[in-house]
Amino acid sequence: MTQDNSKKLVADQKTWNVVAKELEGENLKLASYDNTLMYAIGDIRDKKVLDYGAGPGVLALGLQKMGADVKVWDINNEMREKAEEKIGAENIYSDIGQVPQNFFNIIICNLVLCIVPEAEVKNIVENIKKFLIETGSAYIGFCNPKIFTVAESNLDFRFPTGDKYENNHDYKKIKKEGGYEIIETHRPIEWYEKVYAEAGLKSADTFFTPEYELKGNKIKDFVIFKLQK
Repeated sequence: MTQDNSKKLVADQKTWNVVAKELEGENLKLASYDNTLMYAIGDIRDKKVLDYGAGPGVLALGLQKMGADVKVWDINNEMREKAEEKIGAENIYSDIGQVPQNFFNIIICNLVLCIVPEAEVKNIVENIKKFLIETGSAYIGFCNPKIFTVAESNLDFRFPTGDKYENNHDYKKIKKEGGYEIIETHRPIEWYEKVYAEAGLKSADTFFTPEYELKGNKIKDFVIFKLQK
């Protein structure tokens, strides 16, 4: 597939508002990622949950309906406003400094670390540790780095760069739902595991979304890490 310069482009974490409407209608991602995440978390009733980088609040609303006490933080003001419409202003942090430490049973961070610089990845992971209670769990998920050479999945068209798996590098992909482009950063799973360990978080489990085959490739679109102090 050739690249189309007329498409909406998300090039960093602060520009996701340009595709806010598209994000709210991504049913393929919902069926794959969100269902896997909910299976991993289990019973969430009465749990204090932080959605870190919540976007327009689609998942936060679902968690709230399931009985969780959900709070939201997102760097983008427009995304926070959309989340506010869904779960209420009292559940939105307008500044990261408002988020209480040692407070949340569960923290989720979905499809965020692959769109931020390395320094911000480390900052986010350190924040997550601070915000978790001692017995809490964090669920951090993003696109599966193991499929970085796959040009097409059920969700995306990708443009592989020729870089090796172990090399951190940016690449572009086009979402089949929404039709917008994203610049993401490929980093090997081992790189993330080192960042988690350096922040003082231990891996409790790893989940992949269900495998399927497309054009001869076996694909698991996303990986989700369960982390604890």
